[in-house]
Amino acid sequence: MDEDFFKNEIYYKDLYYTTKGKEQCAPNHSFGPTVREYFLIHIIMKGKGYFEIGNSRFNLKEGQFFIIYPNVMTYYQADEEDPWEYYWIGMRGEHLEALLTAIGFQVSHPVGNVKNFGQVKAMLQEIMAANPFDTLSRLRLQGQLYLFLSMLAHDLDGTEIKQIEKINKGVEYTKRAIEIIKERYQDSDFFIGDISKELALNDSYLTAVFHKTTNRTPHEYLIDFRIQKSREYLETTDLSIADIAEKIGYKNPLSFTRIFKSKMQLSPRQYAKKVKTK
Repeated sequence: MDEDFFKNEIYYKDLYYTTKGKEQCAPNHSFGPTVREYFLIHIIMKGKGYFEIGNSRFNLKEGQFFIIYPNVMTYYQADEEDPWEYYWIGMRGEHLEALLTAIGFQVSHPVGNVKNFGQVKAMLQEIMAANPFDTLSRLRLQGQLYLFLSMLAHDLDGTEIKQIEKINKGVEYTKRAIEIIKERYQDSDFFIGDISKELALNDSYLTAVFHKTTNRTPHEYLIDFRIQKSREYLETTDLSIADIAEKIGYKNPLSFTRIFKSKMQLSPRQYAKKVKTK
């Protein structure tokens, strides 16, 4: 898997890149169910798989795409016999959702066909190879992002939809557990056992179904989510380490620093300095 991460730029408010990358998936490779903090578009270059949102399943193949909206639970999986290869582009922006709505995208049907697949493929290859930290290159990337969205808007219909008939209880419990984590991660007195009590489940059972669904325990997910939020504060604010620790649910800044360093191989201060000097 190849991936780039970009920090927010003060020059780009309406629409800007967050991440880009590509992946050739193994058979049955899956991701989720999970919730993203930003918009994420996957363009399928080869193979096939399926994308689930709510109670709808979209069977997708080469030349099609799907959009993940922020704060919406999704799940997607590569085909067993012909697993997909895709590029992805993540983005944020103060007016991005309004822009997507204006050109015809809907959260209830966030899939479509790439009309000029060869042209889009060439553009994506150029985008993937670009250096987002060079000022002139980044300016070109911003223009390409608008052009990319306009090209995807050409054909938003005609994708087969298959309704999911049976709901997997383990997946539903996991979804609810993730929602609770996102609602309460800032509370330093919040514990994973609180989730089990709220869902009226045995701790071991919840951990087992959560791990089966996400390949992480609830505790690991909570830590990862808190670190993700701390990175956003470090990238976009000048808050102290103590203030950031408090905002993401750590009473002790030293505990936060230790966990952050174990995850990112940099201390919070080192990370902030690195992203703000690029």
